Amino acid sequence: MKFVSRLLPGILGSACLASTAMAVTPLQTTVTANPAALATAAQIATATGASATATTTGSISGGSVEVARFNTATGILVGARVAVNTAVSATAQVTGTVRASGNGRTVDANTSLAGSVSTAGVTFTAPTLVADRSCSGGNCPNSPSNQSTTTTGAIVGTLAVPLANLSAYAGAGTVGFTRSATGSTRATNGSGALTGTANGLYTFGSATPASNVYSITYDYLNFANPSFNGAATVTDLTLDFGALIQNSGLVTLNFSLFNIGNINSAGLSLTSISRSTGNLDFTTSLVAFTNGLDGGNSATYSMTFNPVALGLADDVFTFMLTDYAPGGIGNKTYTLTAHTTADVTMDLGPIPEPGSWLLMILGFGAVGVAARRRTGQLAL
Repeated sequence: MKFVSRLLPGILGSACLASTAMAVTPLQTTVTANPAALATAAQIATATGASATATTTGSISGGSVEVARFNTATGILVGARVAVNTAVSATAQVTGTVRASGNGRTVDANTSLAGSVSTAGVTFTAPTLVADRSCSGGNCPNSPSNQSTTTTGAIVGTLAVPLANLSAYAGAGTVGFTRSATGSTRATNGSGALTGTANGLYTFGSATPASNVYSITYDYLNFANPSFNGAATVTDLTLDFGALIQNSGLVTLNFSLFNIGNINSAGLSLTSISRSTGNLDFTTSLVAFTNGLDGGNSATYSMTFNPVALGLADDVFTFMLTDYAPGGIGNKTYTLTAHTTADVTMDLGPIPEPGSWLLMILGFGAVGVAARRRTGQLAL
């Protein structure tokens, strides 16, 4: 939209009048995933021979949970908090082969694992869970799933996302919660054992998906809305100084910038001002500013013209602005354009009143009659 201003000369001169700054309050939206329980692959340790011991250490994957990123088409992401509330458990399973008779026909399985859930810049870690299970004699060849024990725990917490990682949470797609367990699994054979295998497993979640909560709360601001009018978005303005007499003195028109919004909107920064003709007879009090205009606020500035050059004068001021949301992701840029124009004419002196014009016409007539009479007399 375009707005034409033909105001009387302003009283502010080069001053700027801005309304009182407001505290900005972000809006919030939360996205949540409730995955089914998932056990990791087994961390396996196998001992061969009587009284042998084998230990395996390292990390085992528990898969990923995907949660939607913040859609930057809806606003500016300024913060995020990640929350996890899920049961976890460590399981030790044992199997092996032993001698047909004698002492020490045992195999012991021990697992010591700590689970963790990580997203960009955020990690939750559960305390180490320890589980032990033994078999003896003819039971050792049985299926390991029939010879197991489980220790339970939980990962519960809420952490803020560092600003340095905030961009990973914005845009299309999802944010992955990576789950893993780290630690050791050990198999220990008795003196009468031939082989022994220990399986260490780690499970994320309970049998009830609703109890397995992975969520992100996004803090965001609405976009700024720069305008020359407080009631509607107006991005073009014409400041018409009208017809002026050369060297008649400075003339000032006032105009206002608005950030249409409220306390949930980003502020505005003016990053640059460019001009099409650079006509120095036009000057403005508006200069670049940072966070100079909160949502719902306005500021008034002046445009001044010095009528020193004859003829039509014009210029186009282009104001480049951007959302003010420090550390935010998804800031937009905006352009406002002010067209200035004036018509400077020469000073022709005072214009006679109508009565003076009549007397001048009668005087010219009388001179003409006298001249004709004189011409006639000379001809005789």
